[in-house]
Formats: sequence, structure tokens, C-alpha cells
Amino acid sequence: MKKLLALVLVAGIMLSCFAGGSSESGKSDAVQAAIKAAEKMSWDELLQKAKEEIGDNELVIYGTTSRVEESSFTEATGIKIRTEQPDDTQIYEKMQAEVGNGIYGADVYVTTDSFNLVNLAFANNWAKNYVPADYKDQIADADENPLVALYYGRLFIYNNGGTEKNYIKNIWQVTEPEFKGIEMKSPLLEKCSMNFLITLTSPQWQEKLAAAYKSYYGKDWVNDGTYPSISYEWIHKFIQNCSFINKDSTIAKDIAKGAKGATGFFVFSKFRSVDYSQLTVAANEGVEGFAGMLYPIYSVVAGNAKYPYAACLYINYLLSENGFMKIFGKDMGAYSANTSISISENAKSAGDQEIAFWLENCVTEDSAYISTVYAQAYTKIAAWCAGK
Repeated sequence: MKKLLALVLVAGIMLSCFAGGSSESGKSDAVQAAIKAAEKMSWDELLQKAKEEIGDNELVIYGTTSRVEESSFTEATGIKIRTEQPDDTQIYEKMQAEVGNGIYGADVYVTTDSFNLVNLAFANNWAKNYVPADYKDQIADADENPLVALYYGRLFIYNNGGTEKNYIKNIWQVTEPEFKGIEMKSPLLEKCSMNFLITLTSPQWQEKLAAAYKSYYGKDWVNDGTYPSISYEWIHKFIQNCSFINKDSTIAKDIAKGAKGATGFFVFSKFRSVDYSQLTVAANEGVEGFAGMLYPIYSVVAGNAKYPYAACLYINYLLSENGFMKIFGKDMGAYSANTSISISENAKSAGDQEIAFWLENCVTEDSAYISTVYAQAYTKIAAWCAGK
């Protein structure tokens, strides 16, 4: 069964064959009923219900970001948490092994993989969606199902050596030999990066890449049969230029200490852990094509959560101004899905800008399009990544 899940995660096969038995379905129905009730509750009502439910026990959170370890939720509510930080592939393996077999493991999932969240987790009742009533009017319709808690930016960032400016002016530059060695996390390990590359194959981004190509090379792109589209040419050449590093924090340190022109594609939030005085975010200087990716971080309730009201309270907290600022927003590179929340002054001082700027300058994940081409696109891109 685990082997079958691996094939699903690699090939993007949409399954419905893991539906649970009657006892699992009963638990799932109870969780859904709790979510439905929670969606109508105010913060104070939900807090009271959650504390009655969980008592002195721990709320368990699986999250792909280390920020889920922040203790401010406990400080705000008195509810203890226990966290694990599996990567996205491991989260879905755990969902299948635990929820799929009626075993309690977690109450909340924080994940970046929209494809498997919709086509595996929701399809098989491994996870449930919850939208807090308090913030429904502040969340874009497109961010409600699955619920986006926040966005992160993964950007092209270079070492300016103290003097370099406008080092990356056009996105096709990063496919040229002089950019060999760009550091990034492998899309095989980082599902949001794979989804970013797959989104680039859409007609919309083919057009944008074609315009950037003509501006940079002074001629139209011509399909000579080597690649299915201009997007695949950019993706292949970019991957060939990349050096895959396991952690964004390592990339940030490498680029900060690197030579003039050293370039990375990593999460902006990692500025918090390095001396970024000589790091330049290319987007702030303008890049033809795009300057990075803006990817969603989803937060959902486990299909067999032991403490569904407390799980809803945690998600509610993530979308509150206090929760977002304490856990994510105090630094640069994170943007709440609650549109009433601005970035912090600390983020602004590091050169960060409001989410509208990043939406204009970055590729945003198109989950609907990804679902239509996932198996074919993933197979090709994964082979390129594995061949490095």
C-alpha cells in the first residue's frame, strides 16, 4: 500500500480506492460535524469549546514549516501543542497510514502540496476543510477551499558584492552558462517548487516566457521539436544550472557568504538567519518574466482528529493578526491570506513589500491547471531533476 501511495505522489494518479470502513467514516462524520459547528462560532465560543474538549491533553500538528513549533498559540489559549515536521511527501504517507487505517496521529496538517491535498486527502476524507467565520470576508474565494493560511515567497536572490545592481534583468538569464550553480531545493523534495514548475507550462506562462525570450534574445522563440513548449525549455535549462541543496537556510548562508554574483532561489524569510546586507532580492529591481514564486501554505483538520474544535481554533489563530504576526509575520517573506493584515515594519525594513507586489511579480500556483497535466509534467520534470 505504501508503494502504491509513492506511485500516486510521483505520477499524480487520482485515487478514491482508500475510502475508510464504517468506523472511520463515523469518525470522519463526527469531525465534519464539529467543523460545521465551529464555522459558526466566534473566537471566544470556539476557545471555550476547544478547552472543554482537550483539557490538559496536547493538540498534535504536522507541519512542513518549523514555524509550527512556535509557542504563542499556547500562550494565547492555554492549550498545549506537540509538533512534527515531516516533508510534504511524508505528510501524505502519514495520512494514509494513520487516517486511512483509523489510527489517530494528528489533529492539524500544515502543508504546501495542493495537488495531493485535494486529490488524495480530501478525496479520501483524510483531511477536512475549515474556514473561520471571523475571517471569511477577509479571505479571497480562491483561498477558501482548501484554506490558505498564508503565502511564502521563494525568490531569486543574489550577492551584490557591495556594488552589483540589476544583476538579473530577465528570467532567461538564469538559463545561461554564467548562472551555473544557482542553489535551490530539489523540486523532488519540495512539492511547492514542483507545482511552480508545472504551473509554468500553462498557456498563460508560455506567453509570458515567450515575451521575455524575445526581449532578451531579440527574436521569437521557435519550436524545433526539442521541447514540447517554450516553458519546458526554460525549465530544463534552469534545472541544469541548479545545484540542489537540502535546506533553504543553508542556501541563504551560502549566498550571503558567497562571491559577488552568487545566486540562489530560496525563501525570503531565511533573511532572518543571515547577514543580508549584501543580498539583493531581484524582484525589487524588476525582472522581465517573473522574479520568483509565491506559494500557499494550507492548514486543514485531520479527518480523524481527536480534538477537532481545538484544531479549528489553531487554524483560526493562524488567520488572526496576533497569530500571524507571532508565528510568521514578524519577519520578511510571509503574507497572510487574511487580506486585512499587512506585513510588519521589520519586514519592510528588509525590503519586503505587500502581497499585491508579489502577486504581480511572481508565479502563483495554479492548482486547477496542475491537476489537468500533473502526471505528464511531473514525469518529465522529475526525470530532469533526478538526472542531475
